[in-house]
Amino acid sequence: MLLLATGPLLAHSDLNLQIEKLSQEISVQPDNTELLLRRGDLHRRHGDWDAGKRDFEKVRELQPDHPRIDWFEGRLLVVAGEYRQGDVLLTRFLVNTPNHSGAHQVRAIAREHLDQPLKAADDYRAAVNSSERPSPSLYRSLVLSYISAGIGYTDSAISAVDEGLGLFPFEVSLLGLGADLSLSRSDVQAAAEYMAGVQPGLLKLPQWRFRLALRSCTGGETGAAARQFAALLAAAPEDGTKRTGTWQPSRGMLASLATNPAAEACSKAAWDTLQIQ
Repeated sequence: MLLLATGPLLAHSDLNLQIEKLSQEISVQPDNTELLLRRGDLHRRHGDWDAGKRDFEKVRELQPDHPRIDWFEGRLLVVAGEYRQGDVLLTRFLVNTPNHSGAHQVRAIAREHLDQPLKAADDYRAAVNSSERPSPSLYRSLVLSYISAGIGYTDSAISAVDEGLGLFPFEVSLLGLGADLSLSRSDVQAAAEYMAGVQPGLLKLPQWRFRLALRSCTGGETGAAARQFAALLAAAPEDGTKRTGTWQPSRGMLASLATNPAAEACSKAAWDTLQIQ
C-alpha cells in the first residue's frame, strides 16, 4: 500500500515546494502577474481550485487585458467542473489565439460535458489541425465525439479513424474503433482490414474476441458466433462492462447474442459498445 501511495504523495509534495517558492517570490513582488499566473496554475494541478481562482482574480485586477488570463482561468474552471463558464473564457481566448491546440482540447472537454458533441468534435478537429503532430488520444477523442453525435456521423468518425491511422498505423485504440464502426454497419470486409493491423496476441483479449464474434455474426456465420458469445459469457466478470481501464460487453448483451446471433442484432451490439468506450 505504501508503494502505491508514494507516487502521488511525492507529486503533491513537489507541487507544494514549487508553490511555496513562488509564494516567497510573490511576497517580494506582489504585483508580478506572471508569478501569479504560474502559482495559480500550480494550484490547478494540485486540485486547489479556490486558491487558483484567487491568483487569477488578482491578475485580472492588476492587468485586466492580460493576453493569457482567459486560458489559464478557463482551463482551471473546466477541470473544476464549471464547464459553462470555462467555455465562455476559452471562447474569448480563442478569438485572438485561434490556433491554440490546448485551448481547443480543453473547450472540447467542456462541450462534451455540456452535451454538445458536434461542437466538441469541431474543437478536436481544430486541435488536430493546430498540432504539429497530433497524438493518438486526440484522434480517439475526435472519433468518440462523432460517435456521441449519433449514428448519422459514422462516416465522419471513420474518416477520423483513418486519418489517425495514417500517422499511427498500429494504434490499437483506433483500430478497435474502426472495427466497431465498420461492424455497426455490417461492413465485414472493412472490419477485417482493421483487425488485420492488430498483433495476434491482443486478439485473445475479451474485447477483441468479442469483435471477432461480431464479425462472424454479421458475416452470417451464426453457429460459430453463438459459440463465441457463449464462451465469452462463461468467462465474463459479474461486475459490469468496464474493468482495468478497458471495456467489456455486459453479460446481458453476451447472453442475448449467444441466443440470437442475428446480423442485425450484432450490428446494433457493435454500435452499443461504442457508447461505453
